[in-house]
Amino acid sequence: MKRHYLPTFNNSGFTLIEIAIVMVIIGLLAGGGISLMKMLTERNARNAAVDYLQQARSALVSYAANNGRLPWADGSPAGSVDGLEDTGVANGFLPYMTLQMAPSDPYKRILRYEVNANLATDRSATCAALRSGLTTRPFVMDADGAAATFSVAVALVSAGPLDADANGNVFDDFNTGGYQGNNANGNPNYLRHPPTQDFDDLTQYIGGNGLFGDVCEYLDLAVNNTSGARVYVHDVNRGSDIGSVNNGASALYSIISGTCIGVRTAANGGGSIVTPSSPPTPVVLAGRGATINLTP
Repeated sequence: MKRHYLPTFNNSGFTLIEIAIVMVIIGLLAGGGISLMKMLTERNARNAAVDYLQQARSALVSYAANNGRLPWADGSPAGSVDGLEDTGVANGFLPYMTLQMAPSDPYKRILRYEVNANLATDRSATCAALRSGLTTRPFVMDADGAAATFSVAVALVSAGPLDADANGNVFDDFNTGGYQGNNANGNPNYLRHPPTQDFDDLTQYIGGNGLFGDVCEYLDLAVNNTSGARVYVHDVNRGSDIGSVNNGASALYSIISGTCIGVRTAANGGGSIVTPSSPPTPVVLAGRGATINLTP
């Protein structure tokens, strides 16, 4: 009987090759896994920063609605920020304590914050400025639209994870493709732009028109004067006259809902309250329209 023999191989040689291949595969998978984890971590941090900016925006709108103005910035130097607004300081850091919110973004940094100075005094000044249209700082350029600047009520900036432009300041300076901005101080403007190799800031802003709807409601006030003398329509909230009405005349004023109005015999809150008056003044007016009738 003819015998057949199978060839023999050195099993140990195949084992070493297999181990080497497996190690290479594991290395590739491990490297890819590290890169994937890094990417997911960065994405989660950026999403959390976006959420924090939205929280700050909502807190600012609520503050303005309740107080009739936006808060001033915290003007403390970096490293000694206390989170409280400093009256008269428009450009600085977010006054997080004044707003009663968390102090820093996911990158453990306090937001850059600039407020339009015309909106930080009282409701009357705020609504007058919003109604006439914003024309002063802060200015923003938004890469979602044309490369043009526009005035806003508030600019907020989260510096992102790195000093992407490597200029020694985590808030980036950017100028490419027609879009430019310096988020360190807003000169000449702040920039909202997708991340690039040289720019990783996140910028949020509050426009004037949106804020107007949350803070201001105007009503038309008619004053009909048959009292026999000239009268002065006085804004008690602001301590100033909004106009005067001669005897036998009528006047129409546009005022903020919630304003306290007094009708007096002399200018600038002088003299005495005019009587009889329907309704009697001083009176807080609300709604869309009101009428004050003055009779002898």
